[in-house]
Amino acid sequence: MIHAAEIPNFDQLSDRDRVALAEEILTSVRDLDSLPAPLAHRIELERRWAAYQADPSKVLTPEAFWAQVGS
Repeated sequence: MIHAAEIPNFDQLSDRDRVALAEEILTSVRDLDSLPAPLAHRIELERRWAAYQADPSKVLTPEAFWAQVGS
């Protein structure tokens, strides 16, 4: 694993240049499915699972879901 401190002159890059570098790196990823889900997504999934476990009766059937969103 490469750390930012190993990139020559990384500490001298502006925030804008750091973001541009990060975007370039992210767009070069070959296999997006190999990446872990973002932390915020995992937290939201855990929150929703806990809500389901607390009261499974609140789960919508597929039909009820589509009726609510207006397929």
